[in-house]
Amino acid sequence: MSAALTGAHLDFTSGFEGDVLGPVPIEKAARRILAYCTDPRSGWGVYDLAAIHARKAGMLDEVTAWSLLLANALNAQVTLGDAAAFERSRRGEFASLLGRIPPEVDLDEMIERDLDRVIAACSFGFTGVWGPKATKLAALFRPRSVPVLDGHIAVAFGFGREAFSDRAVQRSLTRQERIAEVVRALARGIAAHRPEIAELRALVEPTVPEVQLISDLRLVDMALWTSQDDRQQRRAKQGKRWEERPVGPRLPIEDFEAQPLPRLALETE
Repeated sequence: MSAALTGAHLDFTSGFEGDVLGPVPIEKAARRILAYCTDPRSGWGVYDLAAIHARKAGMLDEVTAWSLLLANALNAQVTLGDAAAFERSRRGEFASLLGRIPPEVDLDEMIERDLDRVIAACSFGFTGVWGPKATKLAALFRPRSVPVLDGHIAVAFGFGREAFSDRAVQRSLTRQERIAEVVRALARGIAAHRPEIAELRALVEPTVPEVQLISDLRLVDMALWTSQDDRQQRRAKQGKRWEERPVGPRLPIEDFEAQPLPRLALETE
C-alpha cells in the first residue's frame, strides 16, 4: 500500500444516525473482498462474473418472464409466486425505469436528473419483491449506477433490516426517502473516496485480476456488505467471518469459469 494511503478508510455512513457501519479500513475491506472472490459459495462467480458475460452476450438486453430468477444468484430468495407476479405490466414498468438510466455513466458522475432515475428504479417493487430482490436484479442491468439495497446495507446505514421494503416502520422517512438517502450517500462517497477505492482495487487485483471488470459501485457494495456481515451475530453454519476466511490455499474464481459454453447442437450419427 502506498504511504499516502496507509491507514485510509472508506466512510459512507457519516451523517447517518444509529448503530451505523462507520469507517472501514482499506486493508480490512481488501481482506474481506479477497475472501468473497475466492469463496465458491459467494456471488462472485455466479452473479458478478456471470453477469459480465451475460451482458456481453446480450442476455441482459431484455426483461423476460424469467429475469427475476436471476436475482437468486445473489441469494435473493425469489419464490415461484414472486416470479409469477412479475407479470408483463410489471416487467414493462421495470424495463422502462431501467431504460431511463444511462448505462455508461457511473453513479458518482451522474447529474441530478439521472440520480433521480436511479432512485426511482431502486424504489420499484411489489408485494414480496421490494428493495433487496428488485435491486439485486436491477444491478445486473445497470451495474455502474444501481446499488444492491438489501437488509445488510440498510442496517449499515442505521436503518432497520426492512428499510427498503414496504414493511418498514419509520415515521420520519418514507421508503423512497430512505432509498434516496443511501443512493445519494453512495454517490457522494464514491466521488470523495476515489483514491481509496483505487487503492482497494489495487490490493485485490494481484490475486483476483477480474476485479478490474467490476464498477467502483459494485466494489463498494462488496466492501460494505462483507464489512456489515462481519458485524452481524453469526451462526455456526455461516462459517468464519470474511476477515478470517482463508484466501491463500484456494485459487480465485476466474473469469473463464463463468464464460458461456457453445450452444447445444443436434448430434447426428
